[in-house]
Amino acid sequence: MSLAINIKTIFSNTRGWLILCLSAIAIGLSLSKPLISLGLTGLFLVWIIDGDILGKIKAFFSNKTALILSSIYLISLLGLLHTSNFDFAFDDLRRKISIFALPFLISGFSPITKKELDLLLKVFVLGVISATLWSLFVYLGGLNVVIVESRALSRFNSHIRFGLEIALAAFLAVYFFKKETALSLKILWISTFIWMVYSLILFNLFTGGIVFLFSTTLLIFLYACFSKNKTKKLITFSLFFIALLGSALFINNAIQDFYQAENTTPLNEIIFTKNGEKYQSIASEKNYSPKENGYYINENIAWSEFSQAWNTRSSINFNDKDLKGQNLQETLVRFISSKGQRKDQEAIENLTAEEVSAIEKGIPNYKHLQMNSFSLRIHKIIWEYDTYVKTKGQTINGHSILMRWVYWTTAIKIIKKNLFIGVGTGDVQDVFNQQYDTDKSPLLLKNRLHGHNQYLTYAVSFGLLGLCYFLFCLFNPFIKKQCYKNYNYIAFFSIFLLSMLTEDTLETQVGVSFFVFFNTIFTLSVHSKEQK
Repeated sequence: MSLAINIKTIFSNTRGWLILCLSAIAIGLSLSKPLISLGLTGLFLVWIIDGDILGKIKAFFSNKTALILSSIYLISLLGLLHTSNFDFAFDDLRRKISIFALPFLISGFSPITKKELDLLLKVFVLGVISATLWSLFVYLGGLNVVIVESRALSRFNSHIRFGLEIALAAFLAVYFFKKETALSLKILWISTFIWMVYSLILFNLFTGGIVFLFSTTLLIFLYACFSKNKTKKLITFSLFFIALLGSALFINNAIQDFYQAENTTPLNEIIFTKNGEKYQSIASEKNYSPKENGYYINENIAWSEFSQAWNTRSSINFNDKDLKGQNLQETLVRFISSKGQRKDQEAIENLTAEEVSAIEKGIPNYKHLQMNSFSLRIHKIIWEYDTYVKTKGQTINGHSILMRWVYWTTAIKIIKKNLFIGVGTGDVQDVFNQQYDTDKSPLLLKNRLHGHNQYLTYAVSFGLLGLCYFLFCLFNPFIKKQCYKNYNYIAFFSIFLLSMLTEDTLETQVGVSFFVFFNTIFTLSVHSKEQK
């Protein structure tokens, strides 16, 4: 038997290979970037081997949804006409090729059936579960590595994308819970949902958690809007407003707790420690003396006994960096100040083993050990903002929320100068660097990034015209195919739209693949009322 016949026999069930390639992408989103590329490459080979190339091309051009989805890539191609940095431009085109390729290839086959779609969604959830279990293994010390920041628990891709995937998997678990009839399967899916939500908290995936909460609120609101039962409509609208009120109260309480602590009566200054060393104070900025939980950081410091006592408790020298790369003595001074204690030998001796480990990991406040991940993140955001205001904008490096604000305001300045067609596909970072220099930005060179908001990044790159067309491509299938009635699509779509507010979701391989994979299989599949 010839090699050609063998290959034809192997690929005779092209439908099976199609679903296998899509499954590779689905599981690769959370477990393996190379698997995403392999799935896309395999899909192209199946498209070729299946034959009738001309018919597939005609099917693509007659499929309005596929054309619109893939035409997002056209924006980047047109951006080459007025760009100067072609190295960056071609890299961007390479990274986003799946935006065109996936709708183009899938439209050449008959629509994805309901059964096939459910299979792909289950494969995706299985991949996410596997990734979270591996993260749990690492969290529990399975690899004998010290986890300094929770983002290190995302082992296969960015913690931001990992959080988005977990959030979507949680919504899909609810869908399958509702769909299954067997009790054992219902228990399996509700357990999956609980584990997904708990993973967002356990691994401190703040962005994923916030997106999950907002998407949940949106789904409740839409359910109320579409429900014909007045009682259900009343109950769901009530839940919607309770969720909004609860979120507002939670944030308000966090702000009040922070500033109540800031108003703590400071320690009285004394001259000598119990060991006879004289306390010193560091000269503070003219208009701002930093505090931690209301206690001044730069006062009541006995440097000699403080440093010597620390070196007896820790293997990290007082003058070295902590595990986050910060000056350890600054972390230590903040931590002791947060406890309302003077910086001396006695304070070091009073530290527990857990607190010593926390300081080594760069944790600057003892309250952080007691907070859940969401309270902790909100506390850090408030602290960043408060410090930024009191230092008149000079304290910004290393503070992710504040740096994003600088990125956004810088982007808006650039957009105003290039209002209609933007700066082109390849010149984004270059014009950001120029604007930072013009503004004499306090950002360090390593922190001078672009965008961190996909909408603004598109406006910078392609102007308002490009941004408007991008939004048209997103919302046209959503409206034309009535995807707003589809629970799974709404869950995905809201997660994606919200993620683009604080991230350049389409500037990474996983982000692009996450978007185009789900947007394509949902909009190019056979729709069913079961998904409503």
